[in-house]
This record gives sequence, structure tokens and C-alpha cells, in this order.
Amino acid sequence: MKNISAKYLVSALFVGLCMFAGCGDDSSSALPVAPNTGAVSSSSADLPQSESVESSSSENIASSPASSSSVVDSGVPASSSDVAVQSSSGAAPVVNGPFTFATTPGALAVAADADGFYDMGDIYKAAPKTSKIAFVIRHSKRQKSTGTESQLTPIGIQMAQTLGTKLVGDDAFYYASTDFIRTRETCKNIAAGRGETDVEVVTWDGINGGYFLTVPSDTLDAVVSKYGGNPKYIAQYSYGVPFSNAVVAAAIPSYFYDLFERGNQFVNEVIVANMPSWKRVSVLVSHDMLVEPLIAFVSNRTINLKVYENPFRWVNYLSGIAVIVDEAGAVTALPVRGDEVGWMVPRDEVDESAQ
Repeated sequence: MKNISAKYLVSALFVGLCMFAGCGDDSSSALPVAPNTGAVSSSSADLPQSESVESSSSENIASSPASSSSVVDSGVPASSSDVAVQSSSGAAPVVNGPFTFATTPGALAVAADADGFYDMGDIYKAAPKTSKIAFVIRHSKRQKSTGTESQLTPIGIQMAQTLGTKLVGDDAFYYASTDFIRTRETCKNIAAGRGETDVEVVTWDGINGGYFLTVPSDTLDAVVSKYGGNPKYIAQYSYGVPFSNAVVAAAIPSYFYDLFERGNQFVNEVIVANMPSWKRVSVLVSHDMLVEPLIAFVSNRTINLKVYENPFRWVNYLSGIAVIVDEAGAVTALPVRGDEVGWMVPRDEVDESAQ
């Protein structure tokens, strides 16, 4: 069984009795400009009060998520959607197949694991100091509850801190998250593992979970609440396979953007365009509804996160993508993992409440 490593369980029990968790995603078609450090406070007093939808709780694929309104942006302006995509050097990107960037490590001395993921620590250590890196990852393990207030579990805290130890270096990182406790606390615990204290975590709706949706999340929920299977439908979209339910197949294909067009747009307009205002290394923590399609896209659908078929793999906590921009402006994007494996089997996940 490969999912949340059992090694975390014993050490996590010492972290505390009341730890935070949760997981959810919202929808936005705008291309927001990211706030730089200090632009948006991460204090709870400044957070929007509306709640975004959970991605049908990847711990229970058959469950039907509760519908809720989209998260309100916390004052961060959106960029125009008709701005031409450009590389960090200012030139129009060269299209190589479906990608506007490299999808192999090139000169970086890193190798993918058997599943196709690169270790985040390896990427950080291998990238030259003249390159900038942005990690876009799913939050760490959280409680089985929905909404913005759900918190990381003791295992989730330990996982995030362990990842931080793999990212120790002399760089001060930039941290941003969605408007959820679990994403913000993931950033803080990664920072703690690195030895950073009193870090600012910027709240940014630009990495919300509904980026690949053309509709608000609750529109998808209206279908899912009747037929179930939100993670399954996200995965089927991500891998370009027909939706297994005939009614769903007739209803929701238009709810999603083209994977490759939208994926290229995310890398170039959401990440690369904003990297000049961030530190050399950025950690951006989001949700499975964003990260699952991103990994499928960057890997050209070669990594198996097909939760709709046996062995029912879904994106693991702390997995995602790394976007690397070298000093010449060349962009590379790779699938990455922060834990020992990049995927999980939701039904096999350790239930900490039963310990």
C-alpha cells in the first residue's frame, strides 16, 4: 500500500492533540497578478468569509460534496485575459508540441522516480543560484472535513515539516496559499522545517482550486451531488478519457477548459509572469483540484493519477509541479513530490481519528 507513510504516525502524535486540517477548491477564470511579499496580509482577520467547495473529499471518492460559493478575492487585482503569453525574457514562447516550456530537466542533475515524479529537495539543490523556482503543490494531510477552517492533522504537520528539512538552504522563501487554514499551515510548517520563523504567508486567489473550470465550483457540484465522483471526473478530464456516466458526459465537458491551453496559460501567465516579484524560491500551496490537472498536463499524461481505474491513484499531499526559470529566461516545468511517493490511494489513507 502506497499512500500516507506510516512512519509519520508515531512522531506526529507528539505534535499536539488539536491540529488543523481541510481541503477545498474554488473557481476563477481570471488571470490574477500575484501580490508580492507584504501586499496581502495572511492574518485571519483579513481573510474572505465566503467558503469554497471541497473537491469531493479525495478521502472518499464516492461522497457527494456540499455546495458552496466561490472564494472572494482578497483585493488582489486580476490581469487582463487577453495579454499575450510571454516568457520571462520578454519574447513569445516557442511552442514545442502542446507545451510552451521544457518538460525534461535538461542540465539539472536530477532524475525522476519510477512513477515520473522529481523530488522537491533534489530540484532545489540542483537548480543554479541564478535560476528561480516556484513550487505549486497540494497542501499536507488534513482532517476529513470540508470548508476553509479544516486543519492539518498531526501527520500532516510532520509531513510538511519533513519536506521543509529537504529544502534547507540560505534562501528565504516566498510563501503563498489559498484562503484555507490547511494551505496556510502547510506553508508555515514547511518554513518551520527549514528553520524559518515568523514567515509571512500571502493569501492569493490566483492559485485557487477551480482554475481549470469554466464555471463556478458549485455548478459542477450540482451534477456531482446527484451522481457523485468529483475526483473521478477531475481525473477523467485530466487524462482526456470519456466521462463514465452518460448524463455527466452530456452535462459537464463544457465545464472545463482545454487542458493544454489552460495549463500553458497557468505556467506562463500565473507563475512565470509573477516570478520577478517573488523571491528566488517560492512555495505556492493549493488543492488537489488544481494540482491533479497540472501534474497530468506537465507530464503529458504519463504519470498515473487515474483515480477512476484500479489501482485508483490520486494526487498525494505535497505533490505538484516545479516551474524553473534560468537566467536566460528559459522555462522548465516538472512534476514533483514532497513526500516519499507522488500519489495516494484515498481509501487506504491512515485515519488518525481512529488511533
